[in-house]
Amino acid sequence: MKKLLLPLVLAGVLLATLLVSQSSSSPSLRVAYVDVEKATESYYKWQDLNEKYKRDYSFYQNKLKEMEDELKKMQEEGRSQEEIQAKQKEILSKKAEYENLLKTEYQQKIQEVMKEVVSKIQEYASVMGYDLVIAKQMVLYGKPSYDITDQVIAYINQK
Repeated sequence: MKKLLLPLVLAGVLLATLLVSQSSSSPSLRVAYVDVEKATESYYKWQDLNEKYKRDYSFYQNKLKEMEDELKKMQEEGRSQEEIQAKQKEILSKKAEYENLLKTEYQQKIQEVMKEVVSKIQEYASVMGYDLVIAKQMVLYGKPSYDITDQVIAYINQK
């Protein structure tokens, strides 16, 4: 926690110094902040990806449920301990395989969507003439009038 606090404080002091020096020499500095998490979650591509992930996750959960039902049936039928343990190992193996498949498929896609959101925020800031846009998560205090999250969400969702 202390390791994280020091860089944040230094960044805040540096930003304050920058803003004070800029405000005295150039009163037209345009600063805003964006809730990047909210913008990302509101982005239609993120929502589409999330829906696809939920479908795939549900598909794999159903496959595992079928295997667990088979295991219960085997136990009810009084199958040997070796057969039951083999089925349990198979279930665990399939669970790990499915988790790995989901991670492999979606990790890259998540990164791509997040990069796209950041790129669109930068594009919006440039088009609107902002000199500095900060992630809301790094802002200790900011007037709500400096929050451009809703405008960014509208911008990134233009198709």
